[in-house]
Amino acid sequence: MSPAERYAVLAHLLTAAVTAAIFAVIRPPRPARMEGKRGVIALLGWWAYWVTSPALRVAKRLGITADGMTAIGTSLSIAAGVAAGAGRWGFAGVLLIWGATCDILDGELARSTGQQTRAGAFLDSNLDRISEIALFAGLALSFPDRAGTIWAVAAIPTSLMVSYARARGEGLGVACPPFGLERAERVVPFLFALNMAPFFGPRVATLVLEGLCVYVTLGAGATALGRIVVIHRILRREGKAPADAPARAGGKGPAEVPARPDARAR
Repeated sequence: MSPAERYAVLAHLLTAAVTAAIFAVIRPPRPARMEGKRGVIALLGWWAYWVTSPALRVAKRLGITADGMTAIGTSLSIAAGVAAGAGRWGFAGVLLIWGATCDILDGELARSTGQQTRAGAFLDSNLDRISEIALFAGLALSFPDRAGTIWAVAAIPTSLMVSYARARGEGLGVACPPFGLERAERVVPFLFALNMAPFFGPRVATLVLEGLCVYVTLGAGATALGRIVVIHRILRREGKAPADAPARAGGKGPAEVPARPDARAR
C-alpha cells in the first residue's frame, strides 16, 4: 500500500474519531427514522446522520437534487470498485466512505425538500445494486487466489436476491419484516476493512476481505431464503392470489419498487 493511501485513510479515521468523541459528549437528538433501531449499525447510523448534517445544508444551498446526490454517490461507489480492482484497497475504502455519505444525503435531501417520489426510490434502489456489484466485482479482480474470487463473485447474486425478495414482496403488497443482512450490514464491514487494509499488510488484508465475502455470501443467502419463506407464508396466510399470472410463467410482474414514496432505502 502506498503512503498516499495511508495518509488518506488516516485523515478520514482521525476525522471520524474526533467527530465520534464530540457526538458522544453532546448526544444529539436521535433522528425520528432511527427510533426503535438498536445495535452497532443503528448507533453508526445515528452518528452518520449527525455528522453529515453540515453537508446536507451545503447541498441544499447549492441546489443539488436528491437524484443528483444519488448519481454522485453511485459514481463514487463505482470508483471504489475500480480502485479495489486495482488493488488500491485504501483508496477504495475512502471512496466508499464518500459514496456512503451521498447515500445518506440523498434520502435526507428527498425528505427535507419534498422530493420524495416513487421515481426517486426506484432510481436509488437500482443504483444501490450497481454500487454493490461494482464493489464485489472489484474485490474479485483483486484477490490473488481463486477461492477469494469465487466468494466475491458469489456475494453478488446473494446480495441482489435479498433486495429482490423484498421488492417482489412489496410489489405483491407484502412488507417483509426487516431482518438479516440488510444493505448496511453488507457494506459497513467492508468500509471498515478496506480502510484498515493499508495497515494490515497484504496477506492479512486479503484474508479479512475474503472472509467478509464469505460472510456476505452465506449471510445474504440465508437472508434471501428467509425473506422468501416469510413472504410466501404471509401470502398463503392472507389467501392472496397472484397479482400477475404472467409472472408465474416467466413474464413481467408489477414494478418492483418500494411501495412507499418516501422509501429511498433498500
